[in-house]
Amino acid sequence: MSRFPFPIPTGWFPVARSGDVGPGEGRPVRYFAQDLVVWRSAAGVPAVLDAYCAHLGAHLGVGKGPLATPEPGPPVITGECIQCQFHGWRYDATGACVEIPYSTAAIPPQARVRAWDVLEVNGLIFAWHHLHGEPPAWTLPSIPEFDDPAWVPPVYTERMIPSCLQEVGENDVDFAHFQFVHGTPAPRPGEVVFSDGGRVKTTTGDARVGSDGVERPGLLRESHQLGWSVVRLPGRLTFMSASAPIDHDHMHQRWILTYPSDFDPERGRKFVETYTMGINEDVPLWAAKIYRPKPLLRPEDGPIVEFRRWAAQFYPEP
Repeated sequence: MSRFPFPIPTGWFPVARSGDVGPGEGRPVRYFAQDLVVWRSAAGVPAVLDAYCAHLGAHLGVGKGPLATPEPGPPVITGECIQCQFHGWRYDATGACVEIPYSTAAIPPQARVRAWDVLEVNGLIFAWHHLHGEPPAWTLPSIPEFDDPAWVPPVYTERMIPSCLQEVGENDVDFAHFQFVHGTPAPRPGEVVFSDGGRVKTTTGDARVGSDGVERPGLLRESHQLGWSVVRLPGRLTFMSASAPIDHDHMHQRWILTYPSDFDPERGRKFVETYTMGINEDVPLWAAKIYRPKPLLRPEDGPIVEFRRWAAQFYPEP
């Protein structure tokens, strides 16, 4: 039984790094409490399909391993199709079976598997999830710093978190926890505004004076859906947080970070290390907590109620 009362939300969720799936390659993955296969055609076009062949249920992402061993091998990509290694049925990116090599009979119309809408941006392959199978209602922006030669090549980090997207997202507006979990001297203030019809949530932190006496702009976070946000410390650090639900109680979080290339390398490394260490401080607390639908909130806690109202739009009616 899940600790959380939420279904898997609507949105674009990362299912693979772009560089991990080359042309003619694929891999089995599990997201949305379902087994999937992510693959590219020989031309390099990404696709995501339900994993199991319509014929006898073999996993399209698992192939034969080396001779006389039980180890699985990679999927087989033949041109613009993925081939089931059990009987050779071939599926295109739409999920339709387009060839059964050993049979001359007509291909039955039921010979297809579900194809997921795919978006490739910012070094990740995303699949669109909607509880009722509705088509994509928005896209995700590209991050210009990732392709800007004035910024270092993106640094990738990832982690599995035993929690759900809403719980982890709520952490960003839980201003009081920064004092007790991350050692800030007091609850971190901030302001939240909404745009794009209420879908995009922007959180702005107060400017701070550094140890050198120079005032620096505060953190700016744009959240375009549950599980996807871009965070900027203007001129110093940009990172994208892109998470995918594995099931109702577990998620896969990917962070992609960059900083100006004229930074001292050690300073840039410390930026990345500090933010990664910060999330690691939260993980054991998320793993052990439950969701309180009617929390006892103090004014200093932050806009948690507003966040929950915002998050509700990503759960369609059953």
